[in-house]
Formats: sequence, structure tokens, C-alpha cells
Amino acid sequence: MKSLDCLSPECILLLHKNKLLMQLINAELTKEVLSKVSVDKQKQEQNLEEFTTSIGVKDKESLKKWQSETHYSDRDVEYFASFESQLRKYAKENFSSQVESWFLKRKDQLDIIVYSLIRTKDFFKAKELYLRIAEDNEDFGELASKYSEGIERKTRGLVGPEPLSKAHPALAASLRTSKVGIPKEPIQIEGFFLITRVESYDPVHLDDFMREKMEEELFADWIDKQTKDLNKQLLNKCSSSSNNGVQT
Repeated sequence: MKSLDCLSPECILLLHKNKLLMQLINAELTKEVLSKVSVDKQKQEQNLEEFTTSIGVKDKESLKKWQSETHYSDRDVEYFASFESQLRKYAKENFSSQVESWFLKRKDQLDIIVYSLIRTKDFFKAKELYLRIAEDNEDFGELASKYSEGIERKTRGLVGPEPLSKAHPALAASLRTSKVGIPKEPIQIEGFFLITRVESYDPVHLDDFMREKMEEELFADWIDKQTKDLNKQLLNKCSSSSNNGVQT
């Protein structure tokens, strides 16, 4: 990448050792990719107006002063101003076909759940507590604070709101098939018997907003992979030109 050609092997290694090389590559690679995305003149003007407002600049003279103080060129300002528009356009044009599969892969990390939990190592105690909740309508929170053997004891058994993916895979599978407000019979996970009741479950949907978010995530994932490859190439190049023993 041309923008990094100015870096000497010593500079590359210094950035690497301070964990800054990947950040630099990512930023420059993103800029190189998005600089090729065209934005119509009207949108550019709107973007520039919004950008200057965000940095507290009111006129062209103030903008020039700001550029002089920050050492940003006209091209830099144009990039900052149109970044979001260019990103959305590039992501939509290049990753829209992958959105559905990416969404299904990410769905468990996006669904939000709140549930009550009691866990005990005693199966018979778990069965008894389940029946007291399901048949005798005893308060789940009170029983959890008294009998649960996990940290949820301090929250009256309440867990969340949090992504469904944060739960143990077996627990997440059980919660996913539970009905809101209905306690579920004890299941065994890692030596404990768990009684659960879903309090609220908010699954995400692939609407326009989420589709855009998935496209941008796919773009970021692609950039990250390109960044890692380029980072490795630069470090390998440094290693081959010196005998400093840098590990890649």
C-alpha cells in the first residue's frame, strides 16, 4: 500500500512493538478503499456542512484555521466528512448478498433476554423448587435468593438484560425454546441443576436498520482480515532485511 511506503523497517518495528501498526494499517486501508467510492455533489456539500458543524466551524475562514492547527488537508476534510456515506455505499454494494448468512451467524449475539435462574447441585432440591414455583406459585426471586448456589443469588435470580449468546450454549438452547413467564423443569449443566424462567425475550429482526448494520460489520470483518495479511507481509519484509528476531 503506497501510503505505507514511507515507513522504514525501523519505524514499522517500532509501531509493531507499541501495538500501533495494526491500527495504522486498518485506518490507511479503509481510507484507500473508501476513497474510490463516489458521492454526488449535493451529498458531499451536506456532509461537509454536518462535519464542520460537528467540529464547531462556522465559515470557510474558520475551517482553514482549523486545518492549519490540525494539519489536515482539504482531502482529509473531504474524507472525514463523507466517511459514513462512502462506508454505507461500499458496504451495500459489496456485502449485501452475504447479509442473511451473517445475520443468522450473529443472531444469538444480538437477541436480548432477561431470565430468572436458580441453580443447585441437589437434583431433588431442584425438583422441589421447580414444583414450588410452577404449581404453588411461590416467588421465584425469594427462592433464588435463599437457595441458589450461584452469583444470581444476589440479584434474586434475575439475569440480564444481556445477549442470549452470553449464556452457556446448553442453557441458551433451553432458553430459546422456553415460553415467557413459564418456569422450565431442571436441566443439568456442568454439575448443577438449573431452573429457569424467561422474563422477556427480544429477538432481533432483519429490518432495514439491521441489514445496514450487518453490511457494515461484514465490511469491518473484511478490512480486519486484509489488515492482518498486510501486517504479516510488512513484518516478514522487516525480518528478511534484518536479523532482529521479530516474531510475526
